[in-house]
Amino acid sequence: MRTYMVIPTYWCGENGEWKEGDAVFDHPTPLNEEGTLPRALKSLNILKNKEFTLIIIGVATNPRYEVQMRSKLQKMLKSVHIPVDTILFTNTDLEKIKKKISPHNEFDEILQLKDYTSVRNMCLFVPFVLDAEIAILIDDDEVFEDPLFVDKAKEFIGRKFYGNTIDGVAGYYLNEDNEYYDKVNMEPWMTYWDRFGEKREAFDKIIGGEPRLKKTPFAFGGAMVIHRNLFRIVPFDPKVTRGEDTDYVINARIFGFNFYLDNQLAIKHLPPPKKHPVWKRFREDIYRFLYDKSKFDNQHPVTNLVEIKPEDFDPYPGQFLKDDLSDKIFKTNIILALNYLSDNKIEDCKQTIKNIYLAKYEAIPHYNTFDAYLKFQKKWKKMLEFTKNYSDVLKDIVLENQVVKYDKYQIEKKSILKKGGLDPNYEIEKLEFFKGLDKHEIHRLLAINHFQHLKKGEYIFKYGEQNNAVYIVLNGVLEVTRANNGDEPIIVDIIQKGEHFNETSIFVNTPRNVSIRAKTDVDLMIFKKKDLLEILQENCRLSSKLMWKIASKLGKRLSRTTGLFIDKIEKDSDVSKEIE
Repeated sequence: MRTYMVIPTYWCGENGEWKEGDAVFDHPTPLNEEGTLPRALKSLNILKNKEFTLIIIGVATNPRYEVQMRSKLQKMLKSVHIPVDTILFTNTDLEKIKKKISPHNEFDEILQLKDYTSVRNMCLFVPFVLDAEIAILIDDDEVFEDPLFVDKAKEFIGRKFYGNTIDGVAGYYLNEDNEYYDKVNMEPWMTYWDRFGEKREAFDKIIGGEPRLKKTPFAFGGAMVIHRNLFRIVPFDPKVTRGEDTDYVINARIFGFNFYLDNQLAIKHLPPPKKHPVWKRFREDIYRFLYDKSKFDNQHPVTNLVEIKPEDFDPYPGQFLKDDLSDKIFKTNIILALNYLSDNKIEDCKQTIKNIYLAKYEAIPHYNTFDAYLKFQKKWKKMLEFTKNYSDVLKDIVLENQVVKYDKYQIEKKSILKKGGLDPNYEIEKLEFFKGLDKHEIHRLLAINHFQHLKKGEYIFKYGEQNNAVYIVLNGVLEVTRANNGDEPIIVDIIQKGEHFNETSIFVNTPRNVSIRAKTDVDLMIFKKKDLLEILQENCRLSSKLMWKIASKLGKRLSRTTGLFIDKIEKDSDVSKEIE
C-alpha cells in the first residue's frame, strides 16, 4: 500500500514575537530556534518498517516568514539523517498548485495553510496528489519509541472487521510517564467542566480495555491513519478552530465510515509547556463544543448519510455535546472568575466573565453548520476529481521539493554484501541473473541468498553427490570435470565470473553427473531450492522472469554442448579417415 506519513510544522518570527496579522497556533517554533521537529525526525530511525514517504508541511504564521522558514527547513531536513524519502511542502508550492487548478479562486477555500483544519486538509490533499492509499498523520512534537509503529498503523487499515470496513485508525498519545492520561490536576473551576475526567473514562474504556480494536468516538490529530477511501470523501471541517481530529471522527460517522482505535498504536507526545492562560484555553473549548453541538442540532435527513446523536460519542466528547452544555459553560466560568478574583487577577477575571457573553451571543454559529459542512464536502470532492486533469503536473510540483532521496535498496544491498565479506560496492545488478529485475525483486532475492568462499582446488560438489541450489559466480573461475575411468578427470566446461549454474536442481532431484571445483579463489552467491521455490510461488511476475532466464541459460548450454558433441564426432571421423 502506497503510504505517506505527513508531519505539519509551525513557525513564527524570531524569539516567538507575535505581530498583528500573524496566525495563531499553540506553540509555533521561532525561526531562531530548532524546535521539536529534529527530535521527531531522528526518532524515525527506530522504525523497522520504512516503506513510506515522509511529507513535511511547513506552515508560517505570516507570509513574511515563508522564505526564511523554507530555507531553514531545507537545511534541517538535509542535515538530519532521515531514513526515508522526504518531501517539503510549503505555501510556495501551494501557490503553484492554485495557479494550475484554481485560477478563478474556485478552490481557494480549501487550498490554504492558515489554521489547523486547513493544514490538516493539506495533510490529506498532498498524499492524494501522489496517489496515496494511506496517510499517516503525525505531529512535530512527538517521538517514535515503538519500532513497529508503521507496521501496526498499516495492519488493519482498509480491512474488514466484524463486517465493517476499517476506514480510519486512531492511535493515542503517551506522556513522559508513559501514561495515556492528560497530566492535569483537578481544580475547583473544573467542578462542572470535568473534561479531563470524561476523557479519562473514555480513555480507560477505549484505550485501556480489550479488544485491541474498538470503534472510537475520539481521535488524536498526531496519531491518525486514514485510508484513501475515506479522505477522498471526507475532509476536515474548515469552520472548526480546535478539536478538528475528533470532529473528523464525527464527520466520518455521518458519511458512514468507521474509525477504530488501536490500543497498541501509541506515540510519545512531548509538547512544549502551554503559554495561554486557562480562560483563553477554556474559551477555545467553548467555541469548539458549541460548534460541534450545533452540527448535531442542525441535522436533517439526507439520502445515504447517517443520523448521529451525542450519545454515540459518550463519554467523550458526547458529554459536552448535549443540552446541558450551556449550563456547564456558565457555571464553570463563574467559578473560574471567582478563582481569579480571589487571586487578585482582575483582568483574567474580566476575560472569564466575557466567556459567558461570548458563549451566549457569538460562539453559537448563526447558520446551519450541518449544511455548511455538506457544502464544503461537495466542493472537496469536486476539487479532488478536478485534480485528475492535472495529475502529472501536480505531482511534479510536489516532487520538485523532494529534499531527501533515500535509496533504501542501495543501503541494504551494501549491508548484505558487506556481511557476506564482499565489496559493498559490487554491482550485482550487472550480473546476467539479475538483469531485467527491479530493485524490489533483487532485494527479495538478496534476502534469501547465502555467500560461499572457496579456495583454489576446493569442490562445490563432486560426481554422484546431491546438490539442490542455484549458484552465481561473483568472483573467480570454476572448472567442470567428468570422471574418466580412473584417469585424470576431463575438464568439460569453464564457468566464469557472472555466470549462474545448477539450475536443473530446481526441477529434478538427481545426483550430479559432474564435479565442480575452484580453478581460482571463488566467491559464490547461493540460492537454496526450498527458498527459491517459495519466491517463485509467491511472486508470479518475478517467477516468470526467473524461469525465462533459467530456460534461456539451459538452452544456450544445450546448444553449446550439442556443438561440442558434433565437433567431437567430426574430429573423430577425421581421425578415422586418416587411419584408414
